[in-house]
Amino acid sequence: MDSAALLEVYRRDRRALLGFILSSAGGRGVDLSRVDLDAVSADYALGCVASGVQFDASEATRRYFDERRYPIMMGSPSVNSYFLLSRPEFSGSPPNKAAPDIVPQAPAEENPTPIREPVDFFRAAINILGTDNGTKDVSLADIYPKQVNKMDILSLGLSKLSTELSDDDIRETAYEVLLASLFVSGKILFSEEKKEKKPKFLKGLRSKTEVSSPSPQPENHYAHLLDLIRISESMDTLTRRALRHMSLRVVQGQLDVPCISLQLLSSVGKSDFPTERLRANVLEELLLFPGSREYGMSETLRIDWVVRVPDGRVEVLTIIERYNARLCEAPKKFNLKGETYHWIQSYHLNFRLYEKLLCIVFDILEDGQLVEEADEILETVKLTWTILGITQKLHDTLYAWVLFKKFAETGEILLLRHTCLQTQKLRLHNDAKEIELYTNSFVCSVEACGRNMALSLVDSAILKINKWCRGQLENYHAYFNKVNNSIFEGMLNLVVISETSRSDDDEKAMLIGTPLDATQESTLIHILVVRSIQAAYKHALISSDCQSKAEFKHPLIILANQLKLVAEKECTMFSPTLCKRYPEAGRVALVLLHLLYGQQLELFLERMDNSENLKEILAATNNFELCVAKKLYLMNEGAVGSLLSKYLKPYMDWEPLSAHERHATSVVEVFRIVEEAIEQFFNSSLPLNTVHLRSLLIGITSSLQVYLHHMENQQVPRATLLPSAPVLTRYAESVNPFAKRKLIVPIVPEEKVANKLNNLTVPKLCVKLNTLQFIRDQLDNIEEGIKQSWVSVQSAVGLLDYLSCIASGRTLPKNLSSEESIDELFTIFDDVRRTAVSTTDTILNFIGTRAVFWDMRDSFLFSLYRASVESLRMEMFIPTIDQVLDQVCDLIVDALRDQVVLRVFQACMEGLIWILLDGGPSRAFLETDVDLMQQDLAMIKDLFIADGQGLPLDLVEKEARLTHQILDLFVLKADTIIDMLINASDQLPHHLELTTTRRRNVHDAHTLLRVLCHKKDKTASTFLKIQYHLPRSSDYDDIPTKNAPSKAPMFSDMLKIGTGTN
Repeated sequence: MDSAALLEVYRRDRRALLGFILSSAGGRGVDLSRVDLDAVSADYALGCVASGVQFDASEATRRYFDERRYPIMMGSPSVNSYFLLSRPEFSGSPPNKAAPDIVPQAPAEENPTPIREPVDFFRAAINILGTDNGTKDVSLADIYPKQVNKMDILSLGLSKLSTELSDDDIRETAYEVLLASLFVSGKILFSEEKKEKKPKFLKGLRSKTEVSSPSPQPENHYAHLLDLIRISESMDTLTRRALRHMSLRVVQGQLDVPCISLQLLSSVGKSDFPTERLRANVLEELLLFPGSREYGMSETLRIDWVVRVPDGRVEVLTIIERYNARLCEAPKKFNLKGETYHWIQSYHLNFRLYEKLLCIVFDILEDGQLVEEADEILETVKLTWTILGITQKLHDTLYAWVLFKKFAETGEILLLRHTCLQTQKLRLHNDAKEIELYTNSFVCSVEACGRNMALSLVDSAILKINKWCRGQLENYHAYFNKVNNSIFEGMLNLVVISETSRSDDDEKAMLIGTPLDATQESTLIHILVVRSIQAAYKHALISSDCQSKAEFKHPLIILANQLKLVAEKECTMFSPTLCKRYPEAGRVALVLLHLLYGQQLELFLERMDNSENLKEILAATNNFELCVAKKLYLMNEGAVGSLLSKYLKPYMDWEPLSAHERHATSVVEVFRIVEEAIEQFFNSSLPLNTVHLRSLLIGITSSLQVYLHHMENQQVPRATLLPSAPVLTRYAESVNPFAKRKLIVPIVPEEKVANKLNNLTVPKLCVKLNTLQFIRDQLDNIEEGIKQSWVSVQSAVGLLDYLSCIASGRTLPKNLSSEESIDELFTIFDDVRRTAVSTTDTILNFIGTRAVFWDMRDSFLFSLYRASVESLRMEMFIPTIDQVLDQVCDLIVDALRDQVVLRVFQACMEGLIWILLDGGPSRAFLETDVDLMQQDLAMIKDLFIADGQGLPLDLVEKEARLTHQILDLFVLKADTIIDMLINASDQLPHHLELTTTRRRNVHDAHTLLRVLCHKKDKTASTFLKIQYHLPRSSDYDDIPTKNAPSKAPMFSDMLKIGTGTN
């Protein structure tokens, strides 16, 4: 049973007991039908019964309220018990901090061993990477979450009440306001009929599991909603009777809380209304304030005269009523419809009253649940807006606040979801300018960013909600688990919705390494992850230090095991939710855990003076390391080295480092990391053996392989650059020059491939080749350096062992002077070398094709010898080729220059052969054209020989031999070539694919057929028409635009036709 229900049970028992005592007091029964037993002094009633004095209800009520001013005194055997008559609020606030706990001192050991100091271990860890978060008391990390909830008092920061209005007084006043609003609006009428005897407290309770009764009449419906407010029956009866006497003038005028309180005081007699002290306190709270003197209110006039001076009751109430009327006549500040003076002046009480009305939506039997009539209640309490000065935005704010406070008390997920929806609605709400000014005029005092701030009510509620949620989420490992994971997700949603921009130096320091264009949401999640991981690490650090004393293990062993559990919990419970909003959340958590433990391990290694527990520590460290590495691997979808690739992405521009160092910047960064790892490896104070050396070499190899695979994945197939073979035609003059021709267009690469080609220019390919050569050279240097360092370390270890044996008199080991061979370990570097050579060959095969078939496609392939040989000779394109060679020679290193130039020459020969055999219908050659083309071939060979400074003459002749042979075929007669084609076709296997340019043979059928197609000869044209049914060249136009499929016969089919005919 919750506190509210238990309190009502106590009150019910108290009323029953008092009624029994007073009704049978000495045989003189007292009429209690008009007495509110909740406001009767029990001491006074017992005194009357004991002394036989007549019971006076008004005196009992006065004594009850007087006793409430003093502290509750329990019976005590001590004679020193006393209480103060002075007002304790002027004595100052109690201490804010609890007294420090008394920590029992451990007994001193007889033989202490100064191996390590746990206090230094703890303090050093607390200060690394700002893990204390500004928290001075380390023990706060161990506070149980429920204790934190009790310490965190939720308050909006409204102005404090100057009178002694209790929580019950505010609830009763809110009930009066709601009842008056229903009466004034005509929703409910008060009759003289006697109400049923069923206790009002029980009438207002109805579980959602009960069967609903038929729809009530409107008046009975509102009466049922009023029953949900826990007010005593006698109090309800007196309030209804007082409001029934409300005059027509008050009903037709503007109603406010002072007016209702005055009406309740003036409508009934003093003996009929025992709670007049409450009314007096409400009037004093609303009407007496520092600025009241400007309206003519005397300083000596006190509203509690209504209680103290019963004879002048009417006169005092008249004066107060006139004073309130003068206040209501004050000019409106915001010119809103229905605006009253008390909207502005009394907002601190009005909002508290409205909060109590909104609390009706909660079911008192099922804690944390809403009643079925929640929506109807919200519509009903809107009738009080004109009395309390509530707007839609203020209603949304207070309702969100009430829902959130109830969630903080109960932890009910449904309330959290309602709070999220209400807060989101509040964020999107926009009012007119006048209403917005009115809403923002209500000031609350809030502590934020280490100081007190004056914020509007809306901002205060949002900030308080956000601050409370962040307090939980900044240590989500302590507050959440599998059971309440849905609350974690909902609270994360709420803190994102309610987040405001704040400037915090500690939080700015946590954002180092995040993208510059990070959103506010991702920045918030990043901070929450960092703070929570730091809190979890601090808790694990304290726990490991304490646990090590009980289990006699080193703290680092226990810390590694506990951080492994933290990593498991982070990845299974929290990262899936966090990564939906911030994809890097899981990686940030794991990297931070790894960094924190690494710094602690580094502190240990710096102070290590012996090898005690060293193997156990390294084993636990390795397990933790493998756990983090495995989870990082899975987070990156199994992409090996993706973290390294992402780290090197800013360096992957493939620009030369300088004019002299023509390799890429990225490879320098890779080898810097490798060299730092090698240096740390040999500078560590740990004993090393070949197993450790092998692990180092594997790590270096893996890093370089990742880099090489990244380079290789950027390439595209060489065949992508080659133009598609046009349709085969036979030479024939055009009969009708105005006839429409069929267009033949080349294939255009896909967009994805085209984007890759934009980053594979000749200069960048040269830098890549230089980088691969640098890797091969640098790898040799690293291998030699590691071998020398290994020999030095092993020599030092051998010397120490030798001196130790001499000092102890032990026999020298036989293999002390023998050096262990480590050459086999370095064979792992051969994998890197083979990958580098393979990637180099791939780029070499690509670079020449890129320069000729892509960069010079329009200027060379699609222009040379087009229409006629005389008009477009090779000399027109020599400057373009020469420019490419100059660019290559300026960028490529000397070791690779001849290889790159050779590949460009091979591509030129391949391009020239493509022009002769696959140049399309626009290219046809006479026997007399061969001499000109031979001269052009000699011209391009001279360019690459460069008077002995370029490629060797024999190598150039070897690469140009096929081109010479094809040119010689054009000199032969057509009949001779036809005979050669027929003989070659007889030996041609079925389904023979088209031979590539580099595998062409001068005597194969593919080559001979294409020579006939491009030969200006009538005999050749007639043969191709009869045997292969080839179309005329004049029917096609091979303008190099976009590709379109041709309906001409395939070459393999034509060969079959020719073979079958002959």
